[in-house]
Amino acid sequence: MSDFISKFASRLDLHQSPYHAEVMRKIGWQVDGSPGSQIYYRPLGPISVAKYQRAKIVDDDRLAYFRRTHKTLTTYIEPGINTVYDKGVSVEPFAHSTTSLINLSQSEKNLLGSFTQKTRYNINHSLKAGKVSISSTPLPKLSTEQKNTFFTLHSEWSKRKNVIGYSRELLNAIITSFAKDSTLHLAYNQQNNPLGALLILSCDSVSTYYAAFSTEEGYALYAPTLLTWQALITAKDNGSDIFDFGGTYDPRYPKMYKKWQGFTKFKAGFNPTTIQYPPTKLRLFW
Repeated sequence: MSDFISKFASRLDLHQSPYHAEVMRKIGWQVDGSPGSQIYYRPLGPISVAKYQRAKIVDDDRLAYFRRTHKTLTTYIEPGINTVYDKGVSVEPFAHSTTSLINLSQSEKNLLGSFTQKTRYNINHSLKAGKVSISSTPLPKLSTEQKNTFFTLHSEWSKRKNVIGYSRELLNAIITSFAKDSTLHLAYNQQNNPLGALLILSCDSVSTYYAAFSTEEGYALYAPTLLTWQALITAKDNGSDIFDFGGTYDPRYPKMYKKWQGFTKFKAGFNPTTIQYPPTKLRLFW
């Protein structure tokens, strides 16, 4: 394992952050434990369902006690990078099963130079053309108009792509729970019409590419590429030294990720380091 990946593995995973715990509470889940060892569960009458995601160490004794206490029908265990967990049945994951990382400790010039020629061209061409402007706003400072723009872009994108997307409840919980180093980037055309959005969530000096949407005009003007470039610069300025680009196609789960090929190709243009998480495990009953 490289020093860079080891550094990422040492950080508090987003799923184990107090911000994510607050999100889960707002959408009806309960939280057991403190940041770094949080188990999320949802009571269903006398039983419950649970998720134990990206803890550095899976404490099996504690997990057994938790399952008995809360009578868990299903418990999904998603280990951290360095964690081996061999109990239960391997199943499709909840959190992305791979992630892709960019080192933000390098200079802006070297960062840009590390991208593929096509991605560099798209960024430079868009900047010179001046047809796209981007606003970058810390989540606690978002206006009602910016929030509505974000929700509308998501709704239109999900209809156009024929995907379910994120619930309004979840998106609202996220943008009201994370701190000022988390940012919403919005792209506009010259008529100030929205072209796209990119939501970046930050925790423990790692900024995570969480959700992105674009209009057809936005794609034509390379808004997703320009939004990502701005997000990298902003994350670096906010003190993050790692950019977590999120999931890519994982051949271990071809059915689940069959529509991710294009998105994976887009991310590859930024030349990230890709890693795989251990398999997700399911424990039944208590």
